[in-house]
Amino acid sequence: MKILFTTESYYPIIDGGAIAQHRIVHELMNRGHDVRVIAPSFSFKNIVEDDNGSTIYRPRAFLLPFYMNNKYHFSPFPLVSVKKIIDRFKPDVINVCSPYPISICAMIWAKKKHIPLVGSIHILPENVLAPFFTSSFYPTMVRYIWSYLVYFYNRVDWATVPTKTGATMYKEKGMKTPVTPISNGVNTALFKPTNKGEYLRARFNIPKKPLVLYTGRINQEKNIDVLVKAIPKVIKVVDAHFLFCGSGSLKPEMMKLTKQLGIQAHTTFIDFLDWEDYPNIYTLADVFVMPAESELQSIVTLEAIASGVPPVVVNKGAVPELTSARNGLVFEPKNSSQLATHIITILSDNTLQNSMKEKSLKLSQQHAIQYIGSHYEQVYEKVLGFLEKG
Repeated sequence: MKILFTTESYYPIIDGGAIAQHRIVHELMNRGHDVRVIAPSFSFKNIVEDDNGSTIYRPRAFLLPFYMNNKYHFSPFPLVSVKKIIDRFKPDVINVCSPYPISICAMIWAKKKHIPLVGSIHILPENVLAPFFTSSFYPTMVRYIWSYLVYFYNRVDWATVPTKTGATMYKEKGMKTPVTPISNGVNTALFKPTNKGEYLRARFNIPKKPLVLYTGRINQEKNIDVLVKAIPKVIKVVDAHFLFCGSGSLKPEMMKLTKQLGIQAHTTFIDFLDWEDYPNIYTLADVFVMPAESELQSIVTLEAIASGVPPVVVNKGAVPELTSARNGLVFEPKNSSQLATHIITILSDNTLQNSMKEKSLKLSQQHAIQYIGSHYEQVYEKVLGFLEKG
């Protein structure tokens, strides 16, 4: 099958959607499909790249300044470029992954050329509007973004979303398109409890104590302050250390907060790791925390459970689904005290911790990337069948 993915956020950008799309593209390639991607260039030039056998077409784009650490680019007029790529590649299916210009243009040509169109949902309004979180217009902007997202995904033949919770969210907002929940998936051959991470402990001078881990962007919508404010209560009971692995606009502020709370000696902040090191950082952890409230799944939480790390996650959005096997605990939004109590509960009980580890590993097998690939194939076969019947 010839499959064309279109997106505004793709490898090597680090965010949930970009990582999920990259993984599924390569899994579909491993299953014998010809898969290509259109994503913005990192300059104002049209570029074609090879990514381990997958072709990435990058139409010229410009940087979005001051937005999300200056890592996103925007293709302003890709209509002609997208048409040329579609005409040359002749895909059997087009899978749009973001509601922005490249995917809008792909949608236009898919409709004109009667090519089946799948829409993969990786976004909530809160993700788009993170830089405007404190604005008085934020609630109004959220409503408008929801309206647009539903409008966009109502124009595909079939939709995918990482979780049942995500599917319910979109349906409640008015999406009528058939939707299949398909996990973002995790490479369980890469993220596993047998990885060796002690060299990272030495590299970053992380003490040999019970370790609580957060990985991901350190931005407003991730609510990292909720975790930081839980630390004083935890260390009164358990001599634990807290590792923050990632970067973002709020990182300096969070480091300053640890100083104000007098907990610097119990925290370590490091940047995103290279891919050869990154999976190994999870093996140092005894607990993983995800305080973000606007998650359609949470790839980093998937990586944690695949590594056998019990998660403590906020009871909002879709991320609680990753504790459905009683492999972790949930805390109420912005409740640092309850979060601290849950961390203490796990760190203080080796039997509970080991039980949660085993349950996490078992749950992660349901999200193994090889199974996710077959689910995407089933969706593509459905839309191809609908087109033939039509």
